[in-house]
Amino acid sequence: MKTKSREEVIRLLLVDDHTLFRESLRRLLESEAGVEISGDFANAEDALAAVKAGLEFDAALVDYELEGTGGSNGLDLVRKVRRLKPDARVLMVTAGMGSADLMRAVTELDTGIFLKTEPTVELMLAIQRTAKGERWISSRASLALIASGGLAAGGERPVAERLTARESGVLRGVLEGHSNKEIGAQLEITESSVKAVLQKLFERAGVRSRSQLVRYAIETQIDSR
Repeated sequence: MKTKSREEVIRLLLVDDHTLFRESLRRLLESEAGVEISGDFANAEDALAAVKAGLEFDAALVDYELEGTGGSNGLDLVRKVRRLKPDARVLMVTAGMGSADLMRAVTELDTGIFLKTEPTVELMLAIQRTAKGERWISSRASLALIASGGLAAGGERPVAERLTARESGVLRGVLEGHSNKEIGAQLEITESSVKAVLQKLFERAGVRSRSQLVRYAIETQIDSR
C-alpha cells in the first residue's frame, strides 16, 4: 500500500445526510493514498459543532441538499463555517441544484461544484485541487446544473454565440480551475497563447477576472463543450 508523508495527506471533512452515500464515500476515500477523513457528519449542527471545537481539515465535501434544524442546506453550513474559518476550502457535492444557488455557491461562497454522478477519478482530482486552494467546476457539471435549474433569477439572458474550438478549450479549462500553463499543456498551445485567448474572452464578456468570466459563462450558458 502506498504511503505519503504527513505534509502530503489531505484531511477531509465529509457532511452528507444520506448515510449509505456518506459511508460508501468514506470507504472509497480512505482507500486512496494521501487521504485522511478528519470527520464525517450527517447534519449541519454536528459538523458545525466539530469545527467550533477545533476540527482541522484541508478540504470539506458538503452535500448541497443537507437537511438540518430549520431546513438548513449545504450553502447555509458553508456560510457558518466560513465565519469560523474564512479560508476554509469547500467542494459542494450535489445531484443537482438550481442556477440561483449555483451562482451563490460559485460567486458568493467561492466553492467548487461536483456532481454525484461524475466518475471517481474526477472526484479525486477535484479534492486535490480544492485542498490546494483552487476551485473545481467541471464544464460538464456547470452545464448540467444550469440545464436542471434554468437561467439565473433576474430575467432571461441571451445565449452567447458558440465559441471557437480554442476559445472553448480555454474556457473549459478556466471552469475546471486549471492554470494557464495547465490549459496550454492540455490544448498543446503556449501559455502566452492561452493568455491571448483569455484576454479575448474577457473583452467579449466585458469582464476583468477569471471569477467574473466563470460567472458570465454560467449566467449566459456559454457552451464550452
